[in-house]
Amino acid sequence: MENKRNNMTVKNFRGIMGNFIAGVTVVTLPGDPPHGITVNSFTSVSLEPTLVSICLDHGSEAHRRLNEGMNDSYCINILAEDQRWVGEYFANMGEMEQDPFESKNIETLSTGSLHFSSSIAYLDCSLYDVVKEGDHTIYIGEVNGGEVLRPEAEVLTYFRGKWGKA
Repeated sequence: MENKRNNMTVKNFRGIMGNFIAGVTVVTLPGDPPHGITVNSFTSVSLEPTLVSICLDHGSEAHRRLNEGMNDSYCINILAEDQRWVGEYFANMGEMEQDPFESKNIETLSTGSLHFSSSIAYLDCSLYDVVKEGDHTIYIGEVNGGEVLRPEAEVLTYFRGKWGKA
């Protein structure tokens, strides 16, 4: 598929962007049932106020929940290298028997969002702003809290279509 504004194909664009090493996060949203999505398009935006952003595909359940006002908070879990199975689970990469939400290492935060206690760190966010661009929406979250849980752990990365560690 070619971009309507230039001759960049989706395949070519993905191939180029795959050369940028990305950390892996899982964004969790409260609800019954709770929801999670693997996200590597995550960055800090501002120190005052403390803001971060994530980008979600318009076809994702997380986008639907935030877009329709079902959720106004979410947690960004920065995954450790030994949490690859969590990243794969929420990226829908094959059949997994264990739902990470049913594990014993999940905790509920004051906003109702969930975080994995085995993550390197987490940020508990409230929806601050929304910017719709192309086939994704940029969700800017105000950070309500967070913590580094495992400073010694290796971070889970994604580079050229492969999982790794930094």
